[in-house]
Amino acid sequence: MTGDRITISDLRVSTRVGVTDEERSEPQTVLVDLELFVDLHAAGTSDDLRDTVDYDRVATGVAELVRSSETNLLEALAESIARHVCTFTRVERVTVGVAKASPPVEEDVGPIAVRITRP
Repeated sequence: MTGDRITISDLRVSTRVGVTDEERSEPQTVLVDLELFVDLHAAGTSDDLRDTVDYDRVATGVAELVRSSETNLLEALAESIARHVCTFTRVERVTVGVAKASPPVEEDVGPIAVRITRP
C-alpha cells in the first residue's frame, strides 16, 4: 500500500439528498472531497497519463453519479462514490467526504459531512 495520493477538493454538485420531503423538495449543493491512494512512482518517472489516474475522469464521473443520485443519507451517497472511484485502475483505496453545504439543522453551523475510507 502506497502513501501517494491524488486529492480532489470541494467538488460542488447539486442533488436531492435527505430524509424529509422538505429536504428533498429542491436540489441542494453537496461538497465532495476525494483522496485517492495511488502509487504515483511510475507516473512521476514516465510523465505519462497512462501511468496514473485521470483525475478529470474521476471528477466528472463522481459529479454525474451525485447528480443522478437520490439517496436519503450522505452515508449512502459516500458509499456509492467510493464504489465508483475504486473501479479506476491503480486506485488502492479512497477516502470520500460528502458534506451538505447548508444543512437543515436548527443550530448555526457550517457544512455537515461524513467521511469514509474504503479499499
